[in-house]
Amino acid sequence: MMSPLVSSRFPVRSLALCCLAVVTVTIAVGGLAGTAAAIEEPADGQFVVELDADGDADVVFTSEFDLTDPEQQAAFEEVHEDDARKESAGAQFRENMRFVSAVANEEVDRELRIDEVTVGTTVDGDRGVLVYQFRWENLAAVDGDRIVLSEPFSIYDELDRELVVFAPEGGELESVSPEPAERGEDVARWPGLTAFGEEFEVVATAPSDAPPQFSDGSDTYGAGPTAIGVSVLLFVTLFIGRQR
Repeated sequence: MMSPLVSSRFPVRSLALCCLAVVTVTIAVGGLAGTAAAIEEPADGQFVVELDADGDADVVFTSEFDLTDPEQQAAFEEVHEDDARKESAGAQFRENMRFVSAVANEEVDRELRIDEVTVGTTVDGDRGVLVYQFRWENLAAVDGDRIVLSEPFSIYDELDRELVVFAPEGGELESVSPEPAERGEDVARWPGLTAFGEEFEVVATAPSDAPPQFSDGSDTYGAGPTAIGVSVLLFVTLFIGRQR
């Protein structure tokens, strides 16, 4: 069954869109660029990519806190109630994703760029959800009506959390590699720590007359705002393994 975060035609356009230790979040540049410490279990969260026909993508990155655990609850509430901490987290996350983009830019003939990161929090039952939301420009290559997503995912061995990729609105997935855990006509999902590497590629199609879709920032996730974010309080190793 598809995770509740992505159970319907997703997120950013219409519905919205770490480790569980003593949760304190920051993505270390060293962890992104080199060999990360061994991770036995994937993080509780998602990395959701909703492609557009022009190769840009709306991206939502989530992490979850177990609010029945006193330490995780305290960590979540500290961020949940502190707008300054959210703003700081968004700025740090943007810099980290810019680094990931810079690594990918060495492999491609286009420039991946990260727009502003929106940060916030929401509560879903006994889960505290933290999310970063941003626009990733030129993420996929465009060849006619084919949109090809490879870098930066193909540059690293694996991702520490579930990856969900949506075809452009009105389009469909033509091919995906490696084999996802779940696949629909326009969406594929891989669990955390799936082996990616050079094998990773998603080829999608979109109607040639379909204009790019952009979020106006007013969408909602559940009963909370789409702009829900991750704190400076989480030790997360996002991309794992050596870059090519």
